[in-house]
Amino acid sequence: MRGFVFFICLLLASNCLVAQDFQDSARMQKMAIGLDLILADSPGLEEEVEISVSGAPLAEFIRALGTQNKVNISVSSEVQGTVSNTFNSVTVRDILLFLAEQNQLNLSFTGNIIHVSPYIKPPPPPTVKIAKALTISYDTSTAYLSLDLRGDTLAKVAKTLTKLTGRNLVFSPKMGLKQVSIYLENVGFDQAMDKMAFANQLQISKTEDGFYLIENGLTQQESQNSDNSIKRFRDLKRRSSGLIQIDSNGISLNFKDEPMMSLLESIFSNLGKQYFLYDQIPGNATLNLQNVQLEDLLNHLFEGTDYSYLPKGDIYLIGNRDLEGLMESRTIGLLNRSVEKVLEYIPRNVLKDIEVKELAELNSLVVSGSYPKVKYLEDFIKSIDQPVPVVIIEVIIVDYQRNFNVSTGIEAGIGDQPAASSGGGVYPGVDYNLNSQSLNEIIQSFNGFGTLNLGPVTPNFYLNLKFLETNGLVNVRSTPKLSTLNGHEATLSIGNTEYYVVEQVNIQGVQNPIPTTTRNFQSVEANFTLTVKPMVSSEDQVTLEIEVEQSDFTSRISPEAPPGNVSRKFSSMIRVRNNEVVLLGGLEEKGYNDTGSGIPVLSRIPWLKWLFSSRNRSDTKSKLNVFIKPVIIY
Repeated sequence: MRGFVFFICLLLASNCLVAQDFQDSARMQKMAIGLDLILADSPGLEEEVEISVSGAPLAEFIRALGTQNKVNISVSSEVQGTVSNTFNSVTVRDILLFLAEQNQLNLSFTGNIIHVSPYIKPPPPPTVKIAKALTISYDTSTAYLSLDLRGDTLAKVAKTLTKLTGRNLVFSPKMGLKQVSIYLENVGFDQAMDKMAFANQLQISKTEDGFYLIENGLTQQESQNSDNSIKRFRDLKRRSSGLIQIDSNGISLNFKDEPMMSLLESIFSNLGKQYFLYDQIPGNATLNLQNVQLEDLLNHLFEGTDYSYLPKGDIYLIGNRDLEGLMESRTIGLLNRSVEKVLEYIPRNVLKDIEVKELAELNSLVVSGSYPKVKYLEDFIKSIDQPVPVVIIEVIIVDYQRNFNVSTGIEAGIGDQPAASSGGGVYPGVDYNLNSQSLNEIIQSFNGFGTLNLGPVTPNFYLNLKFLETNGLVNVRSTPKLSTLNGHEATLSIGNTEYYVVEQVNIQGVQNPIPTTTRNFQSVEANFTLTVKPMVSSEDQVTLEIEVEQSDFTSRISPEAPPGNVSRKFSSMIRVRNNEVVLLGGLEEKGYNDTGSGIPVLSRIPWLKWLFSSRNRSDTKSKLNVFIKPVIIY
């Protein structure tokens, strides 16, 4: 029987090939006859030409051939392709037939006009589908039955057995698609039915009136929980309780309490996609979705379950997510940031049930897990793998200092020893010291004038004359530039270091103690520190977190003591546009000092106080201005 079926198929295929060759030959013969009929009106068809072309457009070549030989040819705009041939002593007629055969062209005729267009093949004849014949034989003399069933439906098997044996087999309509497989040789009918029921999980019983009732051999609960069930997906198919619609926008469906198996069959059947089930998917689902893609739909179905899927080419593999065949491993590369510390930014729920390792050499992550989890992690990484803006911070630091100091007065006294010599400055300011010798010379020069007669001063006597005024103005400007990534700090530090001596005396020994002096130099720093942290937001707005600290040295209380230190500090958060300049309020310091010493009462009398007192007045002003300009580079 099978050999006969194969012979019939082979015969039909050979007939199709012969018919195709016959159609091509008839088409070429029809076009040749058409050209012969218009030879009288188009003698150029018999002209012999010699021409060689390479890569010439087919349509232009045919038009040029007709124009050169005065043949009326119309070429359709749908004719495509090129010509690369050499024709020697060949008629225009033969060239047209050759091109029509080689390029699947059709030549039609209207009077003496030849119209060239692409040849459209007629649709193939309908295929003949031969139904598979059941291999069942029944010996009426012995009532023995032989069966060779391989996945045949129960409906066809029961119908054939009823016709051959005259025994009626009855089953419910929903069991008609159940597939039956068994091989038996020369077995009694009742014995054959018993074996077929055992092999295919059926229950066959004979009624008192001679009918054979066929029922499912497993209860509904057993059929769902049996790990050894060999039922195919089609056995569970039932009438769908919902609606499904598929168009260019995606899948729209509405199901209520639908079994997962039936739902999957409806979806893949409507999409025309292949799938493979490792396990039966239990449970029901209720869903109402509009215009979703297949993978999004499967993600919703299997979310929170032990089941997953994996697309392999055109086939979707479905089963328990722990199966080795459903595990996905891939490398996820990063384009705009370093792979280091990326795992710190990924939420724990995204990394659940996924193994992730850093591959620093390729700036990538190697991940392994179920396909939906891996795909979700990849999408999340792409969402954070964005170009990070670089912010250039231009800083202008202006340090302005102004001071004014006036020192006046006469100071006289007796020292511990005579002053060495007289000296000092007298222009532009007076700061002059006189010792006893110089003073005695001046006194001697005054003596003898009238009644004025002064005695000499003691050798240790001295006199200081001071009339000074000092003005100072210092303006220091620096323009450093800092660059940093968005959200990262940039720090600028400018400082000065001074040293002071620390002495330590250690005594060694008891009877003959020996003192040892150790001198160490300790450092003290005075710095200007600027820390800026930019954060770029929408519309080229930049939020700046700024901290400024400035410290400076003051005078020492003694030559061996460390220098004093004074500091100014402020912090601020501002928001500016790209390329705008902002002034961080000046750090201003003012100082005023007016001190004096002299003879009581006389030191307070105007004009006379300059002779009977020594005064010192100072006025200082210091101001630090910081200008900041952020520039965003994408």
